[in-house]
Amino acid sequence: MTALAVLGGAPAVPEGVDESRWPIVEDADVRAVTDTLLSGKLSWLNDTRVPELERKWASHVGAEHCIAVNSGTAALHAAVAAAGVGPGDEVLVPALSFLASATCVLHHQGVPVFVDVSPDTFTIDPSLLEEKLTDRTKAIIAVHLHGLPADMDPINSFARKHGLVVIEDAAQAHAATYRGRRTGSLGDLAAFSIMAGKNLATAGEGGLLTTSSAELRNRADAVKMFGETIGPNGDRDYNAHTMGWNYRLSGIVAAFTSTQIDRLDTYTAQVQEGARTLAKALDDVPGVRAPFVPDDRTHVYHHFRVLFDGSVAGLPNGLFRQAVQDALLAEGIEVMSYQTRPLPGQTLFQQKTGYGQGCPWTCGKTSRDQSYRQEDYPATLEVIRSSLVVGKRLCMASLRDPDSVERYRDAFTKVLSNIDELRAYASTIDYVEPWQRESRLW
Repeated sequence: MTALAVLGGAPAVPEGVDESRWPIVEDADVRAVTDTLLSGKLSWLNDTRVPELERKWASHVGAEHCIAVNSGTAALHAAVAAAGVGPGDEVLVPALSFLASATCVLHHQGVPVFVDVSPDTFTIDPSLLEEKLTDRTKAIIAVHLHGLPADMDPINSFARKHGLVVIEDAAQAHAATYRGRRTGSLGDLAAFSIMAGKNLATAGEGGLLTTSSAELRNRADAVKMFGETIGPNGDRDYNAHTMGWNYRLSGIVAAFTSTQIDRLDTYTAQVQEGARTLAKALDDVPGVRAPFVPDDRTHVYHHFRVLFDGSVAGLPNGLFRQAVQDALLAEGIEVMSYQTRPLPGQTLFQQKTGYGQGCPWTCGKTSRDQSYRQEDYPATLEVIRSSLVVGKRLCMASLRDPDSVERYRDAFTKVLSNIDELRAYASTIDYVEPWQRESRLW
């Protein structure tokens, strides 16, 4: 092998990897958007595209109901509200996820209680739920992180035992399955994100909430519609029954999303094939492990997150990961850290300023002082320390392309076949744990 590019050698992939080809826009998408514009039905009062999308997605996931909203965060908030979470109620949330998995609880004056993740799947560890349970616990948010479903059977069993509502955060897991069932039908409620960067793409932003409970559906719909109860024909009496927001989705966005659903399974299969090819190639490369996928579920690879083992170079995992990251970037492929600190380590939870004056933690409704210490989540810290996500944007744009998969393989093979050079480069790094880096102030 030639010298690593990070040490002055020629890069293995000088042309890089093209991640711009997503979403795929076909004639059917253009026609759907154009027909919607020309129809003149551009208000929620006469729109037909949003109801069509709701029926289509409910059928796709195997749920009775779907509500389309204007973001994945709105879908999560509506789910939390529908679950009956109120001031001071506690919701169990994995320590490793995107911020919205926790702030959706704050949006309804609830208090997130964080749970460490499994070191293999990166999803919430069901064996740790019991120790986080109190008489204020109301719900569990099970995040299907990166596109791999959480272990839902023990989560649901625990929830039934203690009378808790289970909310799936399926923002990254469209079309993934757990024991033969699709995400979106595995808990009491589920929230999906749709946007140009998600596996189910759209033109802009949107969200989809699914449930098989008419009662939960109606509660969530009130949150979407200013707290009002809207009749089946769009009738409204301008009487708010609860706090509500304007979370309505545009019919134009719905039209584009609906046609994308028609090709989602095809796109997913292409990405899964690319992921299998790359994972098989990495089996022969020292010091790296491809995403773990239990036999009872499927992964849809919104992110392809790999773990590094520094023992092959006699280095700590974090330092080894940093050296590999720098080396891969120099070789011409993008790899990135995703979520560089546990959710409880983010400033919002460290300072607990919330809505001001410490609410909801200090508003007189909580039953205990909630402490957020990063060291209480060792598995999450180790995942952050030791892992990288392949690609800079998302895997749907690159793992669908066999040439891109080959370039990833070539770069990983080159870098991790030169352990001595990696060790020499690592000796020049002034390593700092990702969560200890100084926060940026804009």
